[in-house]
Amino acid sequence: MADSIEFEEVGFIKYFGEAVPRGVIDASSAGNALLGLDEALRFFNAQQTPDLSSVTYEIPVETRAGSWEAVLLAAGGIAGTFALSYAKKAGEKMAENDFKDVGLKTVLQKSMAAIKNLARLVKHTRKPKNWQIERIEPVSNIDMAVVHNSQGEPIYIPIEHMKWYQQLPPQLLVRLTAVVRKNRTLSIGVVAPTCPPEDVVIDEYDKTFFEQPEPEEIEDDTLFPELIHGIEAQLIGRLIRGNESSNTVGLEYEGHVINCVPAIGSVRQYKPALFLRCRVEGRITRHTKHRFVADKKPTLIVSRVIPLESDGQMGLFNS
Repeated sequence: MADSIEFEEVGFIKYFGEAVPRGVIDASSAGNALLGLDEALRFFNAQQTPDLSSVTYEIPVETRAGSWEAVLLAAGGIAGTFALSYAKKAGEKMAENDFKDVGLKTVLQKSMAAIKNLARLVKHTRKPKNWQIERIEPVSNIDMAVVHNSQGEPIYIPIEHMKWYQQLPPQLLVRLTAVVRKNRTLSIGVVAPTCPPEDVVIDEYDKTFFEQPEPEEIEDDTLFPELIHGIEAQLIGRLIRGNESSNTVGLEYEGHVINCVPAIGSVRQYKPALFLRCRVEGRITRHTKHRFVADKKPTLIVSRVIPLESDGQMGLFNS
């Protein structure tokens, strides 16, 4: 029964300001905020435990007045199982799928931390994607990506979160930031001893950075026409992701990501070079989709990867 379950706070979203008198906002805004929080949490929960994407479960929150606040809760009374809902049916579904070893509180805290850090990153860089990682630095035994804004100011984001951000759905946080307006500010926080206590605050000016439209793909122009099918090429860029299932790795090169396939063996051989600036050598192909029609985007058949900076991070290949 719900009454017998104890809940712990793990994070929150809060709207405050003169446009939130006594914690009152319109129903449409409240609904958007809760739906946006739910969508973001489910995305990051699934990044940690992929099987959660196929499981039906509920995420309990409690709304509070004063400012308008939605507090994320972890049910502590279900003996360590990942039962996000106090509903018995959902708990049984989780048990059937063997989630007994997945810690509820930890997963939700990490998801809230990822949401908070994503908001920090967008606000700092003033763009919702295509962040350039300058280097990797260990901070308190955690590998952190260092990302600079246009003024050269750094921000530190866990490498684990940067990996998740590569898979972001378009405009993941827009439902949350859309509720922000003049005199109504959003605050995102995490309740965890290992997480910095400072909340990230999004105001009317900041929200525009989250709402930039997705750029349309240019279908009529060939990307990097100088990279002709069949030539040998040496490209300098940063390896930003690897996928063992498709045996590919992405090379961030001049503002685009070029798909790379090893000529021999598995992409795991490039694991030590992931997120490093490298010289990647190989043969260009533009016929991965059609034999007689050239691809708009080149693919590199890789023969050698040479790191141009030292290795300072964990491997982050997709499993």
